[in-house]
Amino acid sequence: MTGNMGLRERKKARTRQALVDAAIALFASKGYDETTIADVTAAADVSPRTFFVHFASKEDVLFDDPPLKLELFTAVLAHPGPDETPAQLLVRAFHSVLHSDTDLMGQSERVRANLILQTPALQAGAVRKVLEGQREIVRALLDAYPDTLDPVAAAALVGAMVGTLVGAITMLYSDAAVAARMAADPQRMRAELEAAISSTWHHLGGTG
Repeated sequence: MTGNMGLRERKKARTRQALVDAAIALFASKGYDETTIADVTAAADVSPRTFFVHFASKEDVLFDDPPLKLELFTAVLAHPGPDETPAQLLVRAFHSVLHSDTDLMGQSERVRANLILQTPALQAGAVRKVLEGQREIVRALLDAYPDTLDPVAAAALVGAMVGTLVGAITMLYSDAAVAARMAADPQRMRAELEAAISSTWHHLGGTG
């Protein structure tokens, strides 16, 4: 995608990425609460003013690039199969995202997950991001089935699947030994999350 950017856009993208990389490294080494915006801008060799061009707060840096891309979910949800039920389409969307090239156990993702688990100040922000994403998926599912689903039913379906992923990811990251095994074999992480989605689908009756 950067190949289609102009020089100005490429420079902005590089600056933004430099800020993210610097912040992640500092959060990991110093701790989130102990890291200041001045620390981040000094490490990225930019001014504090430049930081605020890209981000409103240091929390925004941490949540800048979630691994499970909403655009991938919505792209799948925009094309339901002729006989596909809402739940089947939703499961297919989750599986499609898990099979994308996203790095679920990369260094940045592990640092992000560990910081969220260990830092109460970040947990509210993480919940807010999950809820924002959930609402977007609900809207996409309603658009796919305007005559079949109402907002409550769509929210319940999406909530069940999002809750499954959040719960599974939290459990996998919470145990240091398990997280180390996942990092050593990223495909295992995908397999665990796929199994969690399939289990939820099974326990919901595999219908709807």
